[in-house]
Amino acid sequence: MKLEAGEPLAVRICSIEEPTLYFQWEEPEPRSCGETMNDVTLERVAKVNVTTGNAVEVAEFLATQTSEPGSDDVEAVSDILMNIVEAGSGDTEVTELVLETVNNVIMASAEPDSVNSASSSAIVRSVETQVSLTLRQEGNVSIRQETIHVKAVSLDRAQYSNGFSFVSVRQPGQGPPPEGSLDGTQVETYGDEIPSDIDVVASVQLPGSIVGSGSSPLQVSFLIYANDTLFQSASNRRHTDEDNTTRKVAGSVVSLTVENVNLVNLTDPVVVQFKKPSNTTIKELNTTKCVSWDFKLEDGVGDWSDVGCTRADVDMTDDVVSCYCYHATNFAILVDVKGQKTEDTPYKKALDILSQVGCALSIIALVITLIIYITIRKLRTGKSRQIFIHFCFSLLMLYIVFLAGVDSARGSGGGCVFVAALLHYLTLSTMLWMAVEARNMYVSTVKVFPEDTPRYMVKACLIAWGSPLIVLTVTLAAAVSHYDNEDYCFMKPDLVLFIGLLAPIGLILIHNIITFILVMRSLLKVREASRSQQISKRLQNAVGISALMGLTWTFGFLAIAHDGARDAFQLLFCIFNSLQGVIVFIMFCVRREEVRVALAPYVRRIRCCHPPARASQKQSYDLPEISQSATSPSSVHTAELDISVSGL
Repeated sequence: MKLEAGEPLAVRICSIEEPTLYFQWEEPEPRSCGETMNDVTLERVAKVNVTTGNAVEVAEFLATQTSEPGSDDVEAVSDILMNIVEAGSGDTEVTELVLETVNNVIMASAEPDSVNSASSSAIVRSVETQVSLTLRQEGNVSIRQETIHVKAVSLDRAQYSNGFSFVSVRQPGQGPPPEGSLDGTQVETYGDEIPSDIDVVASVQLPGSIVGSGSSPLQVSFLIYANDTLFQSASNRRHTDEDNTTRKVAGSVVSLTVENVNLVNLTDPVVVQFKKPSNTTIKELNTTKCVSWDFKLEDGVGDWSDVGCTRADVDMTDDVVSCYCYHATNFAILVDVKGQKTEDTPYKKALDILSQVGCALSIIALVITLIIYITIRKLRTGKSRQIFIHFCFSLLMLYIVFLAGVDSARGSGGGCVFVAALLHYLTLSTMLWMAVEARNMYVSTVKVFPEDTPRYMVKACLIAWGSPLIVLTVTLAAAVSHYDNEDYCFMKPDLVLFIGLLAPIGLILIHNIITFILVMRSLLKVREASRSQQISKRLQNAVGISALMGLTWTFGFLAIAHDGARDAFQLLFCIFNSLQGVIVFIMFCVRREEVRVALAPYVRRIRCCHPPARASQKQSYDLPEISQSATSPSSVHTAELDISVSGL
């Protein structure tokens, strides 16, 4: 009778009676009947002598125990797995239970650093040995758990003389698996070439020189771990403690074993590929290292080493990171991640709330502004006012798309790309409308004989609405994957963002600054007080909005590039960006006398419930009187200018 994971709870002696040689059972002798399976601890089972006869029973007990919450004794689990492996059972059921246990350990370790380094390294060794036992016995092994997949095969050397590949593939129609999971992926085998139309998570390619020749099959094992929980790196921890970056494994870890072949100092390299880490900047990508797990480092515990592995050149358009290694073991890629990439913190949540509230207020303010300028006829005439209306509409659409889609469309694939592309387009369009107004102001004030451009607003619309579409099309065609961000629906903070968005914004701001300086110089030369005052007000508003938007994106750039004051710049960017619409409303509605005068009759109508007085209309809308000297060409020019500049 055995209940206690192989330990007998009772024994019974078989006796022989002489001279008849009659065999009979004596009464059973209880050993420990007071305990049940639930009373058995991992520490006690670790002391059990595991044999091929009870290996399944012990492995089943271990898988059950580790599946329960609170079973975090990784050291005891490691000892039991070692005992199971030393029993030498290649039974497929034993291997499946061993991998189920390992999966439970990985999933239970919410914090990878909480796993004991020596124990986790021993677990890796046990898994590899157990898979080899089953491969030798069965010829093929294929086991899938949520965090670990195994594929072991016996190769026909003649068929794969040019090489052989294991590939972890994301299945068609499956989105990105959750972090730390292999759900939606499976391991496929190919020859020396991997098809280009598959979504590779990780792969290992054996050169033909390893396959070799001969009649006996070549037995090869491939394992992929969803994360590095079992690979506790002391060097990574030291690097994190000493620097403002975190060195970590980017993605999965793969393992390759070839039976009876010593995979060191290879003539031809093993090619290992990993999916390029998401949300990685070009600077971080350049720090990526190809590494392998060396069990001899850290006094036999093991650690990552880049000896014998080199990384191929990689840029932001590549889908994978390729490594060339002249030995075979467990492979991964390390990347130095900036400190700002952390989980959601109270500070980040506060910024999110502030952004949402600010955007909502800006949307309300811009809607009111547009209603005022569109419904009151005299406020929508003139180039400058029409430019302002287009600017407000573009900014309003930007806020609406941001508030409605930047988070809600996350993880939707095409939907997230669409939202990110819209945000890219509307941001550039809004900035270009500011450039159009700057150009219009320059033509009105600086040039002695300002040209009357035919269909000016049509051409302005083609520039401000059409040019961003060209930039967006080129960027999407070159790097559409950079719009699919797992954290939020906007362009990833890398080279594509700088070239496709920040560089155009910088050029627009430089254009506006130069234009405003020229207008200011011209303003200083104007002798007529009324004209000077009108131009001055218009210039103040235009410079104010441009400075606001310029500061906003300056803070955004510094939040990406500056480590020391990142939180401060993020806060400033958040405040300035989310409240632009409110500030536009204050500057162009609340503070503008002509708008207040135009609205006064409607306000009185609401308050007093009677029609507005007609006398106020003349006060609101009459253009400045042309002086007596307006008969000269220059005076006519002044009168025309007063009409155009009275808008913004």
